[in-house]
Amino acid sequence: MGRIKKALSNRWGAYTIAAIAGVVAYMILNNLPAVSAWLSNAMSVISPIIIGVIIAYLIDLLVVFFDTKAFKKIQQQRFRYALSVVVSITVVLLALGLFFWLVLPEMISSITHFMNNTQNYASDIEDKLKDLDKFAENYGIHLNTKNWTENLKEQAEVMISDVSHNLNMAMDILRGAWNVALNIFIGVILSVYFIAGKNRLFRGIDKLRRATLTDDQYKRHTDFLKRSNAIFSKYISFTILEGIGVGIANAIFMLIAGLPNVVLISVIVGFTNILPTFGPIVGCVMGSFVLVLEDPMYAVAFIIFTCILQTLDGYVVKPHLFGDSLGIPAVISLISIIIGGKLFGPIGILISIPFTAVMAILYHESLIPWLEGRKKARMAEEAKLKKAVPADGPSEIPEEKAEVPVTEDSVKEDIPAVSRAPKAPPKKTKPSSGKNRK
Repeated sequence: MGRIKKALSNRWGAYTIAAIAGVVAYMILNNLPAVSAWLSNAMSVISPIIIGVIIAYLIDLLVVFFDTKAFKKIQQQRFRYALSVVVSITVVLLALGLFFWLVLPEMISSITHFMNNTQNYASDIEDKLKDLDKFAENYGIHLNTKNWTENLKEQAEVMISDVSHNLNMAMDILRGAWNVALNIFIGVILSVYFIAGKNRLFRGIDKLRRATLTDDQYKRHTDFLKRSNAIFSKYISFTILEGIGVGIANAIFMLIAGLPNVVLISVIVGFTNILPTFGPIVGCVMGSFVLVLEDPMYAVAFIIFTCILQTLDGYVVKPHLFGDSLGIPAVISLISIIIGGKLFGPIGILISIPFTAVMAILYHESLIPWLEGRKKARMAEEAKLKKAVPADGPSEIPEEKAEVPVTEDSVKEDIPAVSRAPKAPPKKTKPSSGKNRK
């Protein structure tokens, strides 16, 4: 780091680094397809590791709960942690088993029923559009719903024919699904190893941090990591619990109201509720679309209940769960959700808000104090310069006199006037008389 600062302090060093950076940026932009292909290949290689880290982090939330809450009376630390890991993995496997045993068959049944009744739904929609057209004609409004239905039929037939004849597209879809399933399977195995060796891995990282950071930097770095982990763990765990609760509440309402496709719509609503901002809207639209094909009044009842449920969730449940732990403006949250969704899909949407909260911590507690410190140092330096220079401006520096050769006359001129004053003549003494001489 010191060498880099030393190189940047030199003008030619800074120019050299800027030139190298410009050449690298030009080469990347000039070979952007090759660079993107290389990045996609690299992501395909490390994607199982990333999935394993994400799954391990989610399971570790349960491990921490059992280790610090449920089994805290057990004195042996190693045995307590091992028991927490085993119980957490067992709970996750049981949850997955219940999902595949109870929920997934109902979802498949609802989807199959929906696909088998596609023609009936289409004819019902066509009849209702005709009734709407007749009703509008009574008031002099011509909607021409017949053209709408014909265009929709043509587009559907084109899509079906393209899908049925394009076997390459189907093979690509199957290949992509197989790769995703394989990556998830490898990620699950890696997550178990990550959780089992978490303490040893963290000890190694801690030794590296102590070896490279000063004591003050190590303390601030540790505090930042703890706060970041608290933000991520709290947000993700509470969001998952909130999604499960919303899905269960939706299922209870649909069972009481006698609405069809309870399991399918409740799973959609619960899953989309995990995604912030846009998730509840998407879940409401998808559920309404499934219900409107059965009966429009089902969709109306579902929309009214969803609005009430989301209002309670936004104004009662979320403030109680999250409080003011995030403190991100709504516009920044929306921008982060869009960017995260574009880059990383649903996972990016889920972690975009806590990631933005961590970046806000860095902004307020690192960047702003650093900029203020630079500003104070610059102002202090300017104040010193002002004190060194008088207010009237710099005084005139007298010109140096040219050297004059030393001569006898110049030496006499340099002698002070007192020393050059003429001496008084000597006093004349009277000659003594002869008498006195005798």
